[in-house]
Amino acid sequence: MSDPTSPDDPAAPDDPAAPDDPAAPGAEAAPDDPAAPGAEAAPDIEALADADFERVTRRHRWPFAIVGLLVVAALVASMVLVRDASSGDDPTTGGRSAPPRAEPATEAEIEDAVAEISEFVEAERGLEFREPVTVELEDDDAFQDRLLADFDDDADDLRHTEVFLQGLGMVEPDVDLVEAMRSLLGAGVVGFYDPTTSELVVRGAALTPYVRSTIAHELVHAIDDQHHDLDRPEYDDADDEVSFGFSAVAEGNARRIENAYMGSLTADERQQAADEELALAGDMDVGSIPLVLIDLIGAPYSLGERFVEQVVADGGAAALDGAFDDPPRTTEQVLEPARYLADEPPVEVPRPEVDGEVVDEGLIGQLMVLLVLAEGLGIDEAREAASGWGGDWGVAWRDGDRSCVTANLVGDDVVETEEMRRAFDEWAGSRDGARVVPSGGGGPFTLESCVG
Repeated sequence: MSDPTSPDDPAAPDDPAAPDDPAAPGAEAAPDDPAAPGAEAAPDIEALADADFERVTRRHRWPFAIVGLLVVAALVASMVLVRDASSGDDPTTGGRSAPPRAEPATEAEIEDAVAEISEFVEAERGLEFREPVTVELEDDDAFQDRLLADFDDDADDLRHTEVFLQGLGMVEPDVDLVEAMRSLLGAGVVGFYDPTTSELVVRGAALTPYVRSTIAHELVHAIDDQHHDLDRPEYDDADDEVSFGFSAVAEGNARRIENAYMGSLTADERQQAADEELALAGDMDVGSIPLVLIDLIGAPYSLGERFVEQVVADGGAAALDGAFDDPPRTTEQVLEPARYLADEPPVEVPRPEVDGEVVDEGLIGQLMVLLVLAEGLGIDEAREAASGWGGDWGVAWRDGDRSCVTANLVGDDVVETEEMRRAFDEWAGSRDGARVVPSGGGGPFTLESCVG
């Protein structure tokens, strides 16, 4: 399975997963809710995190490429505001005027700011930079050109993800996932650190509070790269969810320290940063981006931060360093860090047989199971069923013009397997082309779904 948020591509935000793992790169809406205008806003990833549920997905071997800070919360918030705004207020700032345009920073000012922020990052991370990091500020056009320079190299992986998501009814058959991702990255990424070149580039010409917080986020990637080597291309082709797990560790740690830096700013500066973040998403074509894509891209940030916080609380900086060296291999381990700390592997499940052209295959994972079920059953029922996930193996394939997914799934035990089977049976009952085949005896059941 591939991962749209995986390391390797500074043009892709960080890792998701599923047969070509598309499920495996803050407001009342799904993480960066790109739902079409008029559609009901999905639950916010941040709010759901508090309820132990995230509308996000598994790993996708994409370039989590430590690509930089995606404006996850801002996109979600602004999209909801754009859909719901009925007054003449500016929907991206909640009625406040847009932040004033600051003067471009000089080279000397950038160097001073980077030195100051680097000291903060070192103190929070408990590590020292082994060499200075050069930070480049670029205007919108130049930034997007650099960010998307190699985007088309990943188009084939995204097409595989497209088959997977369409097969499960998560994306409409006429959606072009490649162009949707291009649009999302172009509007949603505000900075990136490329571990293969050590480039650290941030969108913006002035050293505003938001730009400085983005620099802090990316400097965390840089210091982690210098100590742990964030270029892990071997994860991109793995059949499990390690690509997502690694993205969650890297992005979760960067977001944790970025938030600490934001907390060190004045109240006025924090408000200015929030206004700037929302304004960045104001021109985005919300209706062109599938909600699930936002979920996938936002997952490593929100889920990763909670994971890292628990790992650090359990074992300090040494445990965090250990997570970089041996990252989670399933989204279950990210969602439930205790399972990672206990080194609990997934249950091995046989590969399902399919009668068509195989596009991709691998572990689907607890997070994608949660996301799929939530679409049809609601959050509470989906969370209850997905929490018993034990293991699976999914295959994305084509049946002529139809996109299909066939997966064998099993719970932690017979009871959990049956509960998850019933949930998928209910989900399939409301969809044409979907069915669940029980195995009997508490073994894996089979989910089949075709669309087109």
